[in-house]
Amino acid sequence: MDDGEVLEIPYRHGDTRLPASMPEAVRHAWLTRALDGRVRQRALAGLVRDPMPWHVPFVVQLCGEYVVDVARDVLDYVQGSLATDRATVAAYGRFWRDNPQFVALTHARAASYWNAYHRGHSSLADYPPRLALLEIELCIDKAVRPSKVSPG
Repeated sequence: MDDGEVLEIPYRHGDTRLPASMPEAVRHAWLTRALDGRVRQRALAGLVRDPMPWHVPFVVQLCGEYVVDVARDVLDYVQGSLATDRATVAAYGRFWRDNPQFVALTHARAASYWNAYHRGHSSLADYPPRLALLEIELCIDKAVRPSKVSPG
C-alpha cells in the first residue's frame, strides 16, 4: 500500500450492516468486498467520489471480477476524474510499482472471466475490466512521462 503498509482485503463477506460510527470512506471500501455486486457498485461510487490513496487496491480489485457493470464504472472513473487528479494517479503509480504480482493477477483474472463468460460475444480488447486496467496504466504512464510542449 502506501509507505510499505500491508493491507489485507477479504475476497468476499456478507457483512453489510456496519456501525453508523464507521467513517464513510472505510464503509465504502469494506462494501467493495460485499457478496452483492450492486452493493459493490454503490460502494465504488462512494470511493471515487472522494478518492484517497488507500482506496487504490479496493478499486483495482474490482477489475479482476466478473461484474462487468462495476468495471464499466471503474473505466468511467479512470477516463474521467482520475485522469485529471495528479495526486491520485501518483497513488495508483505507487501501487502498480509496489504490487506487480497483484496487478498481474488482476489482469489474468479479467482475461479469465472474459474467456469464461464473454468470449463468444465480445473481444478481450473491448472488455471493460481489461480496458479499465489499461487506462489506469495509461494515466500512470502519462504522469511519469508528461507530453512535451514545443515552445511557442
